[in-house]
Amino acid sequence: MDLDEVDPQFLRQEVDYSGGYAPGTIVVDIDKRYLYLVERGGRAIRYGVGVGKQGYSFKGWATIRRKEKWPGWTPTANMIRLQPE
Repeated sequence: MDLDEVDPQFLRQEVDYSGGYAPGTIVVDIDKRYLYLVERGGRAIRYGVGVGKQGYSFKGWATIRRKEKWPGWTPTANMIRLQPE
């Protein structure tokens, strides 16, 4: 991907962070479209992220149980029912 086409605010950056979460925690700010990897000393690594369609967002806590490089993905039956195209 040509990074010249990406708004620089969404590129990986180290930023100040005062969210009160422990280092190693991943926090997603859906409204601002950022993911934060919380680090020590009031800092975080911030990444721009895509988020789900409005009204379909997840809110709450979750645990990452598995990580995979370039995983496959298939729409759920409910997604196909709501948007068959």
